[in-house]
Amino acid sequence: MTDWTELATDDGVTGHDQRRKRRWLIPTTLVVVAAGAALGVTLFPGKARPPIMNPSPAVQLRAMDVAAKTPNLGSEADYTRAFDTLSARCQEQGQALADEVGSVLWLLNHNGITDENHLTVMQHLAAPLPIGAKQLCAQVGDGYVSRREEHA
Repeated sequence: MTDWTELATDDGVTGHDQRRKRRWLIPTTLVVVAAGAALGVTLFPGKARPPIMNPSPAVQLRAMDVAAKTPNLGSEADYTRAFDTLSARCQEQGQALADEVGSVLWLLNHNGITDENHLTVMQHLAAPLPIGAKQLCAQVGDGYVSRREEHA
């Protein structure tokens, strides 16, 4: 029986020697790639990739309105301004506040009130709140939904 690992190739290197060289190929390649990534080296140096950034909650809310094709869309600046105004008046912040706005809109839609979008919900929730004293906007949202249901 022939031991295939000992057969020499055209350049005189045996199969056993080739396996030994390949054993170090993958770990060495991984080290080189990791070092390049750590140093910011790219495989395509002429094409710099923009940094990955998560959009703000206001931009995410607008994107949901665009995707749902809701009426009365405002600009990205309108959503940001409304979100910032509501943030200044609510205890909830960031994604928690965006989730609350989404919940209020869902409740309105679920109860047949379809003339609102995330922008108008933020504007309507912020309007009655005093400047300076942060309110629990979950309660404000519940009250707003109740008032809208009464007049629907």
